[in-house]
Amino acid sequence: MSKSIISPVDFEVTSTAGDARAGLLSVGETVIQTPNLFPVLNFYGGGTINSNYGGGIHRTIKEFLIGHSRVDGGDYSRFFDGVMTSVSSLTDYNITRERYDDYVSQPVKERDLFSPFSGALFIDSGGFKFLSSKELDGSNFQIEIDQKKVYEIQQKMGADIIVNLDRPIAPDDTHKQRIEKAQQTGANIAKFLELSSDFHGARYLTLHGYNYSMMDEFLTEITRYTSAETLRSAFDGIALGSLVPKKDDRNALIDAVIDCRAVLKDWGFKELPLHVLGISSRAIPLLVALGVDTFDSSTYLQTAINGGYCTSLMETVDVSEANPEQCDCPVCSSEHLKEWMRGNAPYQKDMLGAVAMHNLIVQKRAIFEIRDRVRRGETEPLIEYIESTVAQDKPTRDHAHRVVNHSLGGYF
Repeated sequence: MSKSIISPVDFEVTSTAGDARAGLLSVGETVIQTPNLFPVLNFYGGGTINSNYGGGIHRTIKEFLIGHSRVDGGDYSRFFDGVMTSVSSLTDYNITRERYDDYVSQPVKERDLFSPFSGALFIDSGGFKFLSSKELDGSNFQIEIDQKKVYEIQQKMGADIIVNLDRPIAPDDTHKQRIEKAQQTGANIAKFLELSSDFHGARYLTLHGYNYSMMDEFLTEITRYTSAETLRSAFDGIALGSLVPKKDDRNALIDAVIDCRAVLKDWGFKELPLHVLGISSRAIPLLVALGVDTFDSSTYLQTAINGGYCTSLMETVDVSEANPEQCDCPVCSSEHLKEWMRGNAPYQKDMLGAVAMHNLIVQKRAIFEIRDRVRRGETEPLIEYIESTVAQDKPTRDHAHRVVNHSLGGYF
């Protein structure tokens, strides 16, 4: 599929294993391999260029991204081949209007500071903020955050992939509330397509619901504002949202992705790449087996902030009990960074940032292996991986077996 004359967007599935698929997502000159994980990262966190634009632990992660001497240099680019950030990150640090203007004055990848970063930049609309508050608050810098302003920010920051401003649903929403949110999202979609008709990148359509009927109804409501034919011709991908509140309910996640794939097939979106917003970690092998192409998460950061050091995709220990000598990742191979992880760091953010980078590498290496198994074109290698990881964890064993039986042809 190719949707934009100005900046070609293409998604090519190169191999499949049951419902799992591996491919290439091309946006202009930027190409990423799928399945893939986009780590969540705030490029701007209230600081100036002298502090890599600040942001606490995000600052340290950005130092890894650019190979800064503070983190012992090194090339971490393969772990940042795709990055997720959000318009809402600009509302999280109580910045002034002057600071805001500086942040949006130049695309991220065109700044000398971030020139080592060449991955795909996915900028979310920040709609998830509506789950916990009434609106995206830009009052500190005297800006009303609406679909027009969200798109302007996404464009100015130099996004490769963007989504419309959406209104995610919550598990306890009434039917009336879900319909109202779908209608608000539908109005935003119509405005989004009008504003972004010459956008130099990929446009993803947000989809919300926990089962087939909810997603089908969501799409029906938004076609009151934009025809189904226009949706199919204008969008380059689908972003499934509203699942973060259910991230610990594996059955709910599996139901949602299975039903999403069915809805996309029935509505003519089957060939588009599917992104799941805000879910990763232990769910990664299951999401890939179900046919998800990309996903994003800040789990690598949150785990580190909570004192967790990942020893594998499935296992985490307290950082005080970690033994970096048993890991060969670039972080654990650095004496300088091992000292940081032991607590001998200039700042707490440095200790946590080093642990977070290690955690991200663990997740990304898992993605690399899973992708290689899908590329073999047979289900057995992926089944073997799930059996040796997810199925070994008692709370998720039944879910792993369910996915294998549904998406990978079963065991017999």
